[in-house]
Amino acid sequence: MNSNPLWDVAAVEQAVSRVAAMRPAYSAIIGFYGAVFVAQAHAAEKTSPAEIRLDNELLEMKTKEGFSLVEPSAFTVDIPAAEKLLPQICEIAIRSGEKLGAAGEALTRAMGDGVAMDGLFADVLTDKGRIAELAKTMDVSPQMISLLLYLAVKPSIAAGVRQLAARLTGSQENQSNCPICGSAPIIGELDDDGKQWSHCSLCWHRWPVKRLACPFCNNRDNHSLEYLYNEDEPEYRVNLCGRCRRYLKVVDTRKMDRGFYPPLEQVASLHLDLLAAEKEYSHAVASTISNLESLN
Repeated sequence: MNSNPLWDVAAVEQAVSRVAAMRPAYSAIIGFYGAVFVAQAHAAEKTSPAEIRLDNELLEMKTKEGFSLVEPSAFTVDIPAAEKLLPQICEIAIRSGEKLGAAGEALTRAMGDGVAMDGLFADVLTDKGRIAELAKTMDVSPQMISLLLYLAVKPSIAAGVRQLAARLTGSQENQSNCPICGSAPIIGELDDDGKQWSHCSLCWHRWPVKRLACPFCNNRDNHSLEYLYNEDEPEYRVNLCGRCRRYLKVVDTRKMDRGFYPPLEQVASLHLDLLAAEKEYSHAVASTISNLESLN
């Protein structure tokens, strides 16, 4: 059994069930992602990608200078595990709607025609253009194809994160982007002690950040930092920075009566992204937000 709560099957199933009941307006998007998250949790138990090798001297330099440990392309993929998970995700997509369904059907046909998935899995992390070429030949959205492939390799990425996180040293609080892969944060968290954390938009590594500072530009001027809050959703807040005009949703776990599963809370709070956009604030991972909104 996987000891990481992010991949605990029972915990994921319970979180999905609770949020689905609370957010009937999100039935379509939670119907898709909820099933995917559970499938990923099952797959994670049997996913073992190759070790990510790092030069110790380079690692020491990166840690000292505050650089991320690796580029996204350094993550290795357990190809057999991803190939087993992908058809499940495609089937969920086919049941979930027009845009996702077209992408799911296209990938299912590609697998049936013998198209090698390993190169496409790698393209999720390297962007060499193979996904765009396949999408063009099948007349489907490359963004939707990329999304389904990413969801299939995510358990491999998570395994790499567990390996790399053990090699992080020193404070991570001054790092705006993910200390593991350098990607921007997608959602924040306030834990039981009131400490704030960021969650990576790609690998979902969790790292501590300064609470009274913009996570993107490190602005600490109280006059240009504010947040949106709704008493009907006390667990959510949207931190706004007037200097860089970016925002980050933050979940206060002290005000939750359900388990905290970060990817689920991200997709179940898209109305907050729309609210921030109406106020002319943007997100550092706008393409990801846009893909999620297109599923709702």
